[in-house]
Amino acid sequence: MKKFNIKSLTLLIVLLPLIVNANNIDSHLLEQNDIAKYVAQSDTVGSFFERFSALLNYPIVVSKQAAKKRISGEFDLSNPEEMLEKLTLLVGLIWYKDGNALYIYDSGELISKVILLENISLNYLIQYLKDANLYDHRYPIRGNISDKTFYISGPPALVELVANTATLLDKQVSSIGTDKVNFGVIKLKNTFVSDRTYNMRGEDIVIPGVATVVERLLNNGKALSNRQAQNDPMPPFNITQKVSEDSNDFSFSSVTNSSILEDVSLIAYPETNSILVKGNDQQIQIIRDIITQLDVAKRHIELSLWIIDIDKSELNNLGVNWQGTASFGDSFGASFNMSSSASISTLDGNKFIASVMALNQKKKANVVSRPVILTQENIPAIFDNNRTFYVSLVGERNSSLEHVTYGTLINVIPRFSSRGQIEMSLTIEDGTGNSQSNYNYNNENTSVLPEVGRTKISTIARVPQGKSLLIGGYTHETNSNEIISIPFLSSIPVIGNVFKYKTSNISNIVRVFLIQPREIKESSYYNTAEYKSLISEREIQKTTQIIPSETTLLEDEKSLVSYLNY
Repeated sequence: MKKFNIKSLTLLIVLLPLIVNANNIDSHLLEQNDIAKYVAQSDTVGSFFERFSALLNYPIVVSKQAAKKRISGEFDLSNPEEMLEKLTLLVGLIWYKDGNALYIYDSGELISKVILLENISLNYLIQYLKDANLYDHRYPIRGNISDKTFYISGPPALVELVANTATLLDKQVSSIGTDKVNFGVIKLKNTFVSDRTYNMRGEDIVIPGVATVVERLLNNGKALSNRQAQNDPMPPFNITQKVSEDSNDFSFSSVTNSSILEDVSLIAYPETNSILVKGNDQQIQIIRDIITQLDVAKRHIELSLWIIDIDKSELNNLGVNWQGTASFGDSFGASFNMSSSASISTLDGNKFIASVMALNQKKKANVVSRPVILTQENIPAIFDNNRTFYVSLVGERNSSLEHVTYGTLINVIPRFSSRGQIEMSLTIEDGTGNSQSNYNYNNENTSVLPEVGRTKISTIARVPQGKSLLIGGYTHETNSNEIISIPFLSSIPVIGNVFKYKTSNISNIVRVFLIQPREIKESSYYNTAEYKSLISEREIQKTTQIIPSETTLLEDEKSLVSYLNY
């Protein structure tokens, strides 16, 4: 009996851990085949993330302070990334992933550090971290524009990584040789390396490329060619605009000694949108740093322009008074043109266009033109609809043929203000003339040239998001002849003219320009690639006559057609 008790007790001691472990496994798994469901019963953070590590496929390092915390509850592990965000927020943890491992810390372990750079710029460091997939937008690097000092706060693994990277890059640049000549290729991703030229009424507008800008900097701002010596087409705005959201707090290295950049050669290579640099390693590094700061992505702006002629009396009935206010319905009102400046205002363009379309049905308004163009911020958008007539100038011994161009010209340079509003530099020229196919001749058999009238408006305006800019309000007279006749009777030969009469009308027409700026974001882009297979399949079905009616459209095709029509 005593032997039996000893054997039983020994067996119980051996099997007890296995029984407890089996019960523990059963309590953690709701279902044997459903590994996405996990129930934690006062588990430590360390043991919980041991199971979590297998789902993320990389190791997890938990600090000692964070490992002391305990977790209870049911967790859905089907989406590990989402669950990690929610869990760390609820438990009070912070984390950082460097691509090889996930580091978990208690929120109280967050550290901060201030680092001083000597040889590299802050923007170069940030770009390096982004290219290496080490930059974490949750813990941004904050710096001063005029200083090369930056501040970083976050998990210890992140702060130490940034500090070590900054120190290493700083030492690499300081140890670069200054005697050996080397070559470098710098590829641009967001802007053009060469100059771009626009023609506006015979005048060339040059947008300097990055190669030209850097070369001017190296030559102390001197013009390098006759083309570069032209006037800058980009007029200054009233506010100082920063380059981009990613570079608001950063600036490239300032070169205190101009001799550092002596004997540096730059060549633009447009085929790959790259710049070839010849110089020592330090010079190439400085040029690369400057170009990285200039090569920033620009935001897109869609400009819709309405050129509208409205009868003056009807325009007043709409509520527009260029010396007072404009009102559209009960919900909108604006005061403008209270000074001697050009007639200009911001308003709800959709309501105004709806009123114009109603007048168009009554032939009291006319939409002359409605061009739409997509441009980038700080890049000019040019609308030009013109006519040209030629004049022969005959002298005693020579002659020449000159031309006169007139019409509607609108030059818009948009950019975003600090509050997201769209600011535009506008130049509008509207010209009219009594052009004739055949010249009239006076008593001396000399041709009488047609008269050309021009109206010019130059201004800078700021438009809130969703609003439109209304410009104009100047009046010109138009003469129209109309023949009114009695049907049937007026077509009788000889006596039919008795039943016709001619009227001449003189009316005052007001020409206005409505500009609707709209930011185009990536979410607004329409991906038509997914419809390629659909359209190809439909063509095959039509060829094999599987579809009973060719006029039947799928719902996705209807959406595509609706979008294209928009």
